[in-house]
Amino acid sequence: MAARRFRIIVNRSSRRGGKDRLLDILRAEFAGAQVDLCVPQTYEQTVAAAASAAADGITDLVMVGGDGTLNIAVNQIAGTGVKLGIIPTGTANDLATHLGIPLDVRKACRVIKAGGSRRIDVVDCNGKFFATAGGMGVVSSVATGVNRFKASSGYARTIARIFGSLVYVLYSFVLLAFGRDLEQPVEVSCDGRTIGTFPSIALFISNQPTIGKTVMPCPQARPDDGQLAGLVMSGGSRLASILTVVLMSLRGAHRHRRDVQGFDAREIAVRSTERRVFIGDGEVLAHTRTLCFAVHPAALSVCA
Repeated sequence: MAARRFRIIVNRSSRRGGKDRLLDILRAEFAGAQVDLCVPQTYEQTVAAAASAAADGITDLVMVGGDGTLNIAVNQIAGTGVKLGIIPTGTANDLATHLGIPLDVRKACRVIKAGGSRRIDVVDCNGKFFATAGGMGVVSSVATGVNRFKASSGYARTIARIFGSLVYVLYSFVLLAFGRDLEQPVEVSCDGRTIGTFPSIALFISNQPTIGKTVMPCPQARPDDGQLAGLVMSGGSRLASILTVVLMSLRGAHRHRRDVQGFDAREIAVRSTERRVFIGDGEVLAHTRTLCFAVHPAALSVCA
């Protein structure tokens, strides 16, 4: 059996990725193994380090960061045979949490070194992949707003770090209470069949139950069932919309409300009259009127 070769990419800007002793812990945990330890200074350097993994003979690409950091790896190694290792140091850590990967750095390292793996699906959104969940409307507005907080300096970044994943829910409450022009019509088709046009304020496409760690729009979603789960949230009163989000945070207690419509399919198409931003794994993946989603079953092997 060929020896494993690890490449560890550290996002020092992630919520816990800048801890003083993090690099020392990683070196100690992987002592004696074949390891390339990379601390990229730019997004482009991170992409390049992930993209060259297969050609460089890397067997395990270990990403230290949040779901956005993992998204870079997902887009570079899905389908290549390189395994993804996760050391979660981000805000929501949705994929790690769902797969049961410890948030403690040392324990996460030991999961990777143990050699176990699990194959999961990835979702194609107009040619870009994501592994967890995503959305448009209020969903994308919340994600991009929180990302601006995390990238800023001063009080906004401090608030985002203090509240952690709860910042996504709090931001959504503010947006639903005071935002303007939230409602936009979208047409949704599943496996080639149009299921309707909806006055949408939010649309979710999910490969696992949670998004933003606490919100559960599609409780039935699983990352290894070869299916996509989706949900459209229609406009109503501001209070009703906030209540729906609260219920989503209570393990999917929103499913019987009149302002939501769920659906499942292998392929989903979403059409809007205006260009809309779609985020997946917390990152902007598209800005267009037509979104086409397809599941790629078991395309990614994850150390778990």
